[in-house]
Amino acid sequence: MFLRLVQATSRPENTKELRDVYDEHIIPTLQQTPGCLFACLLQGVEHPADVGSLTLWETKDDADEYTRAGTFASLMEKVRPFLAETSELKMHLSSDLRLEVSSEPDEPTIGEYPVSLDLPTKQKEQFKNPSMYLRIVSVALKPDMKDIYHRLYINEIIPALQETDGCLHAYLVMPSRGRHDSLSITIWESKHHADAYERSGQFQSLVGKVKHTFTDLIQWKLQLNPHKQNDAAIGEEIQVQGYGVLSLKEFGSSR
Repeated sequence: MFLRLVQATSRPENTKELRDVYDEHIIPTLQQTPGCLFACLLQGVEHPADVGSLTLWETKDDADEYTRAGTFASLMEKVRPFLAETSELKMHLSSDLRLEVSSEPDEPTIGEYPVSLDLPTKQKEQFKNPSMYLRIVSVALKPDMKDIYHRLYINEIIPALQETDGCLHAYLVMPSRGRHDSLSITIWESKHHADAYERSGQFQSLVGKVKHTFTDLIQWKLQLNPHKQNDAAIGEEIQVQGYGVLSLKEFGSSR
């Protein structure tokens, strides 16, 4: 399985139009695209202008062919009128205190990852609940700790998530060769269930079990965005993002 995450910044006044385009054009196109299993449109909870499209594919070749065929570019043209033009300043501070700064247009960011572990949905009939909430936890791993992190996730984190009220689905995305970023993507019945999971201290307890596998690299990020005035953030080795699910469709196997 292969995961593709496209992140962008929308014009807040155009959220309904963006959702309509996703429902009327993007989902039907993806449903007819060989290898596409799942698609959902996401909206940031803290910053509603942050939007994303998460798709799951049978193989990386299927996802690559979707791009090579020009289908992705064609769909991007349909949503581009609803995306804001912003810029982003990124500052990276390494453990030896070297600072690197870059400024670049805030074009949609595309992440592509092989899915290492898929926790089956526990309550399938609730998977299309409109109040669902998606949570992405991203970490940077030490190069020699990937296998240890993977084993701990399977043995410690997955059993805990399976027993957590409201957690419907989880994906572990391990870094490919040359990369160190890993994602844990969980889908919840509602934001209330995900918040309860954090408030209980369970999330911090699970982080404590794997924290020694994280890299010492620290990322400082300042977002220059008209919809996020004076929004400066310091990111550490773990980042958590929450998204409301605006639209979701499962397609099943295409083969």
